[in-house]
Amino acid sequence: MNELEKQHTLQVSIIANQLKTFYKQNKKVRIYHGSTNSTRTQKFQKDAVINTTELNHVISINVKEKYAIVEPNVSMDNLLKETLKFGLVPPVVMEFPGISVGGAIQGGAVESSSFKFGGFHHTCKEYEIVLGNGNIVTVSTYKNADLYWGTACSYGSLGVITKVKLQLIPAKKFVRLSYHRIESFNESIAMLKNESTKKVDFIDGILFSKELGIIMTGTFSNNQDLPTVTFGRAVDDWFYTHAEYITKKYNVWTELIPLEDYLFRYNRGAFWTGRYVFKKLKLPFNRFTRFLLNPLMNTRTLYRFLQAINISQRQIVQDLCLPQETTLRFLDFIDKTTHIYPLWLLPGKLGRKYDKLSPGYFKTKTKLAIDVGVWGKVKGNHSYLIKMNRDIEKMLEKLGGRKVLYAHQYYPENEFWKIYDKKWYNNLRTKYHANHTFPDIYEKTHVKEKYKFSVLKGLLNVLKSPFKLPISE
Repeated sequence: MNELEKQHTLQVSIIANQLKTFYKQNKKVRIYHGSTNSTRTQKFQKDAVINTTELNHVISINVKEKYAIVEPNVSMDNLLKETLKFGLVPPVVMEFPGISVGGAIQGGAVESSSFKFGGFHHTCKEYEIVLGNGNIVTVSTYKNADLYWGTACSYGSLGVITKVKLQLIPAKKFVRLSYHRIESFNESIAMLKNESTKKVDFIDGILFSKELGIIMTGTFSNNQDLPTVTFGRAVDDWFYTHAEYITKKYNVWTELIPLEDYLFRYNRGAFWTGRYVFKKLKLPFNRFTRFLLNPLMNTRTLYRFLQAINISQRQIVQDLCLPQETTLRFLDFIDKTTHIYPLWLLPGKLGRKYDKLSPGYFKTKTKLAIDVGVWGKVKGNHSYLIKMNRDIEKMLEKLGGRKVLYAHQYYPENEFWKIYDKKWYNNLRTKYHANHTFPDIYEKTHVKEKYKFSVLKGLLNVLKSPFKLPISE
């Protein structure tokens, strides 16, 4: 047993003993890992929290069998840093470098390779989990398989993931990215469906309006035979502004992007939500001002600020998954009711037989799920925003879709459990001793209150601790 394995065993034993105590006290606890990309306000009580911040190591990498053993609080950028030393990369890498392995599993995270590999959790072969009563179990598709499938997208409501066996694939130096201009919703969906059947490694899209957008397809490459563009430096443009420029100038354009720059291409500006800061500060939005505010525009800092000011109760911040057959109707609905642009489009093969909490687990069969990212401001007060969210939820259900629950959900409880299999979920909670120790998924994701909006609070929060969420005394 090496030093990292010894440290891991010690940390897991501490967590297990804490959970045994909480279980005896019949006390509900939350899992604290120091940061979050959720849009929900996170509240942690010092005497009712399981702290996993020390579980942040890549324990080992098996080059021959192409897998890594990692702890749940390992961030995407640190994970990538370690795997690239061996010429390997996770099949699905989340677009924000601060997203953790555990967060990606519990949140059902997807990215531009998900049309090929599914969600991040579909690339995980095995989990070590500490149950609500302090027992430590190993789960996989062949051992405690019900908990293996149930854990993904459960938001920490079934147990504490403490170790993950993660699949890896060969990496290359670049992504050869092709931009395809589209001029209608129908064309965008048709191209996503068509491109997902080809031999490409990455697919996503951006709609700048109902009449203008771009579908981007990428392949791994070691050949430096095209213009190369980067997105990680302060002097670089944000990816979406670069994509918009190409959309307006070319019907088709191909370039090379260094692998890490591609995988974290949306980090600076958090897609385009960072533009909100410029509007609030009444600053012009151009390359020079983006350069000046660059220290605030990486997602580790920006998401902490946006969460602290409770932006998600002033804007629509949602990812909605739909079968490919009904996505076009949903886009028309979003266009008419919210007028929010840009919109993000992401295809994924997400619906697995036992994957019942996944955002891509639909009641009707489909070859492809499409995630629609709707992030932007709508006119009206807080009550109107709640109504708008409820209208989206109702339309989503009508069209056979599901929300990604990192965001606010406003479903009445009876409506929520019409979408998710309550009997199956409750049986899991009973079987694996979660009822006494962890809040259920509805309680963890449902928004019951209005939060106060304060830009000053957000700035102070970031200055006080750039990367850590506070724990109350």
